[in-house]
Amino acid sequence: MYKLADGVRVEPLGGNWAAFSPLSGETQLLNTEASAVLELLADGAMGEAQIAQNLARESGNDPAEVGEALRHVWGQLLAAGLIEPSTLPEHNAG
Repeated sequence: MYKLADGVRVEPLGGNWAAFSPLSGETQLLNTEASAVLELLADGAMGEAQIAQNLARESGNDPAEVGEALRHVWGQLLAAGLIEPSTLPEHNAG
């Protein structure tokens, strides 16, 4: 389960998104999938499966396909200091 790191800011930038992490002091350029994950985590801590299900419901896609498309996102967001592991109860976004 993950949560949004404290102080993360996300802004649209052309067809992508720019996200600033106070943990790293850096700004990262994100694609739509990664920014959608951050948007959901802004509401509270969630696990990978719950995020995939929420995004699948919003997009009309299969949750397994969405989960596969997000597989590369987790490590990138963690390394960038944009998300953190969480032991908080999952937020029920839906």
